[in-house]
Amino acid sequence: MNHGTKQRVVGTVVLLALALIFLPFILDGDGEYQPTISSRIPDVPSVELMPEPMPRRPVIQSDSYPARTPQPDYQLSDEPSEQLTAAQESVVDAVEPIIEPPSAEPEPATDEVIEPEPGLDERLLPAGWSVRLGIFANPRNAANLEQRLLNAGYRAYHREMSGPQGVVTGIFVGPRVERAEANDLKVQLQEEFKLAGLVVRFDVESF
Repeated sequence: MNHGTKQRVVGTVVLLALALIFLPFILDGDGEYQPTISSRIPDVPSVELMPEPMPRRPVIQSDSYPARTPQPDYQLSDEPSEQLTAAQESVVDAVEPIIEPPSAEPEPATDEVIEPEPGLDERLLPAGWSVRLGIFANPRNAANLEQRLLNAGYRAYHREMSGPQGVVTGIFVGPRVERAEANDLKVQLQEEFKLAGLVVRFDVESF
């Protein structure tokens, strides 16, 4: 046997061995052939459930008969009896009318309104108006402006107030009794000192 024939015989033996090994796995896991069985059972049909109707309470209709009014066994007479009339007269005579005395209505209390006199405010203090020329955080600047106003012949005064930056000093000129006089003073000070003032109420308690 030549060399080519030996190779063909060996190749055939190897192919047969491989076929014997893998053929059972191809047919079935256990080496058995299982035919494919198709099921002919139809699928479960989908049925839409309808809501059950609510039971209704039956309406019982009664027979419409006119209600009969029971008739009394006795007859009512139009004329009252003599005993009933005598009893009513005795009750009327026994009960005397009670006359209540007229109630004395209290007179409404009137609150006396104290009107402020001319030249006084609601607290009955002298009313007045002043011109505020400025508010200074530096007391030295406030003192300089106050001295300038006093030297010019104006009645100037200062007042310490609480502000966002602490205690500040306000410079005022006044007071004047009428607001119109304070407005004229404001214009005069603005022309002379070039300061835009503000007319405010004069507080006599802090003066």
